Amino acid sequence: MDIRTLLNNFHEELSCSVCMCNYTDPKQLPCLHSFCLHCLNEIQRTSGRRDKIACPECRQEFNVPDNGNLAALPTNFRINSLLDVLVIKECSTTGVKCGNCDKRSKENHYCFQCCEFWCGECITFHNRMKANKDHYALALEDFQDHDFENILKRPTFCAIPGHEKKEIEFFCNICEVAICNACALTNHDGHEKILLEQAANERKLRVKSAIESQKKSAQTKRSKITKLDESLSEVQEQAARVKRNVQEFADSIITTIEAKKQEIFDDVERRTKASLQEIGKQKEEFEEQARRHESEIENTETLLKRSTSAQLMQPNELMDKILKEENYQDDSDRDDDFFQEFDFVENHKLFDLVSVEQIGSLKERQTRAQQSRADGKGISEAIVGLEAQLVVTTRNKKCQQCYDNNDCVTLEVRNREGDNCTTEVQVQDNKDGSYKIKYFAKETGTCSASVKVNGEHIRGSPFEVQVKPRQFRPVLSFGEQILKYPWGVAVNEQDEIAVSDTGNHKIHLFKSDGTHIRSFGGKGAQQGQLNSPCGTVYHGDNIIVAEQVNHRVQVLSRQGEYLRHFGREVSLDHQLDSPTGLSIDSDCNIIVPDKLNKLIKIFSTDGQFLNKLGTEGSFTEPFHCIQHDNYLIVSDNGDHSVKILDRKGNFLYKFGKQGNADGEYNKPFCLSVDKAGHLLVCDSENHRIQVFDPSGKFVAKFGSKGSGIGKFKTPISAAVLSDGKIVVSDNRNSRIQIFE
Repeated sequence: MDIRTLLNNFHEELSCSVCMCNYTDPKQLPCLHSFCLHCLNEIQRTSGRRDKIACPECRQEFNVPDNGNLAALPTNFRINSLLDVLVIKECSTTGVKCGNCDKRSKENHYCFQCCEFWCGECITFHNRMKANKDHYALALEDFQDHDFENILKRPTFCAIPGHEKKEIEFFCNICEVAICNACALTNHDGHEKILLEQAANERKLRVKSAIESQKKSAQTKRSKITKLDESLSEVQEQAARVKRNVQEFADSIITTIEAKKQEIFDDVERRTKASLQEIGKQKEEFEEQARRHESEIENTETLLKRSTSAQLMQPNELMDKILKEENYQDDSDRDDDFFQEFDFVENHKLFDLVSVEQIGSLKERQTRAQQSRADGKGISEAIVGLEAQLVVTTRNKKCQQCYDNNDCVTLEVRNREGDNCTTEVQVQDNKDGSYKIKYFAKETGTCSASVKVNGEHIRGSPFEVQVKPRQFRPVLSFGEQILKYPWGVAVNEQDEIAVSDTGNHKIHLFKSDGTHIRSFGGKGAQQGQLNSPCGTVYHGDNIIVAEQVNHRVQVLSRQGEYLRHFGREVSLDHQLDSPTGLSIDSDCNIIVPDKLNKLIKIFSTDGQFLNKLGTEGSFTEPFHCIQHDNYLIVSDNGDHSVKILDRKGNFLYKFGKQGNADGEYNKPFCLSVDKAGHLLVCDSENHRIQVFDPSGKFVAKFGSKGSGIGKFKTPISAAVLSDGKIVVSDNRNSRIQIFE
């Protein structure tokens, strides 16, 4: 950066990211981030640890030298030089204090050798001293760009008490420390020493050599990444090819079965046609016979009515025929079948074979099915964890016509003792004679599952199911190019994801596929501006944000328009001191953990104070509080635990302690509840998400420390999308990850 650009932008260089003011006594941590000494002392005080300190920027932890004395950290001399430049730039309005008499004046001089300001009276005294004959002092009003550059190149002075005016000139090879001439004659007498410039040049050469080596290593890794990308494409192409082969084979099986089915249909049609023809022929014959009999009967009845006794006894052909057939038995009265019956005989052997056998297999690679399928028979194993999917196929005709699935197909899961271990069952009709059943279990282990269709057990039911712990799989990562230390995440009904960006002091909106919608905010304390935004929550079309540095809560529209705010840094009930997480309760009130006041405060959505929870000693450092059913759940960051209260704030119980085992925490941050009613806890310094049932019993966990997909560096907040996927802010990896 050239000197002119630096002079136009150096206010940003001189602002401490903790106190947001110009540096005072800037100290540099090993991660190269610099902060005011008093800011670091305050961080050390609140952490309660003297031997370690965490960088407020990157969250890395470092050992504190000199038995916890932060003053022993190296001074950032570049920032000190920039502070002198700032004084010179602003001397026309504020004046400059003389380093000798403390008199403040706008017409001072600056000595490049003393690195001090001198007033008009003292500069004469300074210039008359024989020891200062080679010093160069310049009036502040005469400064040019190259003079500012010379200030930035000023020598570094020794930090040893009494040597503050001694320039560092040597490097001690024994102690591996830069020293002044006085140190060389006292503390380092007899040690091997070289000129500082020579030592610096040697180190530059070693560093450059190391950089070249790292470049080669990085290039090698990039080449491997390229090969891996090629392998990814090959695997995807292979998967597509295998799927095509499976589809073609399955289609050929289906085609063969369809052809066999058509053959039976054709045979049924042929037999039906022959039977219908025979029945039609017999029908015509019987109709002719019936008409003839009916005519003879009618004529005979007429004859009986009209004839006298003498006439009846006379010979009569019609009457003789009737009398002759009096005892005649018609063949049509026999209960014989007019056609040959036929029926379909199911090939149960083939059906059972298809139910048990696979249509094929994959070679060279063993895979673990994420879903099991049963054809009226069941499954022997399912990845469930409190959640599983099962596909059941039925031949029941009523089911194929049934559209109200829950009245048609039911599932019952019981453990070894016979107790019901099912909490919820969801049934989806695939409209092809099969049903996908998703169910949630209360416990892991072996369970017996019974499937009923229209109240009757299907073939092979009941059957056993091995319930295993639930698994979480990363499906998406985004935001690396936009975010800098994301903190809070919130999801609205449209599955838009709001992310508070502490590093950029903004709110970002994303779609659930990672598409960036918009950003708003910006560093500051004015309305609509943000300073280290943390907790975030949706309320209708508005976004509510907690600002830890500005000690307030702001309400903004989805377009970023300022609506209102409440709270500031005091200890009154309606005011806040370092608020962190946010949530909305069932009454649409805002729950705010007032971290440094060690309270949970509740406000209406228009910012009116309603209540505070937590007596003295209830919380060490409350970070986030959410309502679930009739309980309030609080993550106590300082106590490394999760605490349960009733709605009135009465303490009920807590679970968890400091550690890295299952159910233990290292600084639990934000909380959320998933679709199955399980509690998700962001276990920040263990770099994982832990999952608990409502009683606090450990259920599962996912994530570990790292930068790869599915790994975390300080997960802070989680939210749940409408399809059950979990959104997590991966703070120090500066990204958002989504798991299913």
